[in-house]
Amino acid sequence: MIYVTGDTHGEWNRLMGKNFSFLTKEDILIICGDFGYVWASEKHDDFEIRIEAHRLDQLAQLPFLILFVDGNHENFDRLEAFEEVELFGDKVHKIRDNIYHLQRGAVYEIEGKRFFCFGGAASVDKAMRIPGRSWWARELPDAQDYARAEENLKKNHYCVDYIITHTAPTEIIEQLGCSPLGAKDMYLVSVFSNVMHHCSFKEWFFGHFHTDKKLRFVQSDLFAPERTSDAPQTTQVKHFRALWFDVCPIENKEEE
Repeated sequence: MIYVTGDTHGEWNRLMGKNFSFLTKEDILIICGDFGYVWASEKHDDFEIRIEAHRLDQLAQLPFLILFVDGNHENFDRLEAFEEVELFGDKVHKIRDNIYHLQRGAVYEIEGKRFFCFGGAASVDKAMRIPGRSWWARELPDAQDYARAEENLKKNHYCVDYIITHTAPTEIIEQLGCSPLGAKDMYLVSVFSNVMHHCSFKEWFFGHFHTDKKLRFVQSDLFAPERTSDAPQTTQVKHFRALWFDVCPIENKEEE
C-alpha cells in the first residue's frame, strides 16, 4: 500500500511515532518535501553529523520504504552527493536501504502507478538562514530540472496517475490564501499551473504550507485554442491535497 504525508523536517517523533506504527514491510510512504533528516553540513560540528547518521540508521530499521521529494529546507549539497541508483524506472538518491530521494522532473512507476515528482520551493524564512549551513540556493529548480520534467511528461503523453510536489500551482496557492515568493518561485508555480492545465492525473499531493486540506480546481475548455466556436463547453475537476500531518492512502493496483 502507498501512503503520502507532508513535511517531516527531520522531526524524530514523526516517522518513529504511532502515526506510522501501522505500516509494514509491504508499505511505501511518500513525503512531499522538507524531509529534513539530511541536514548537518561540514559547517556543523562532528557531534551533529554523528547524531544525524545515527537517526538515519534508526530510520533504516523501519519495515516500510520511505520515498521523498525535496522541499526547500534540505541540505542539497549533501543530498545530491548520495549514490544515484535506478529505482521505479528512473534515478533516485539512495540515503539508506529503505530511504530514497525522488528527483525533480522524474516519472516513477510504483505499484503499477505513474508518479510525476518535482521538489523544491522558496523559503519564506531565507533572511533568517545562513547560506551553506541552513539555506541552499538549490531549493529552487534550474533549467535542467525543468527540461527533464518536460521530457518525461511528453514521454508519458502528459498522463500520469499522481503528482507529488513540495509547492503547488499558482491557482491552488491562492486558494490557501498565500502567494509566491519572488520571481523564481513565481516561475516554478507558474510551470506547475501549466502542468495542471495540460496533464491528466487523479490527484496532486503537496506539502510546504503546513496545512491538511483538500482542494480542487475546475478547469474549463472555453478558451482552449483547439476548441471550435460551436462546440459545447466542457469542464474538468482537478483534485489536490495539501498535506502536513495527515497520512493519505493510495489504493492498491488490485483494488482499482
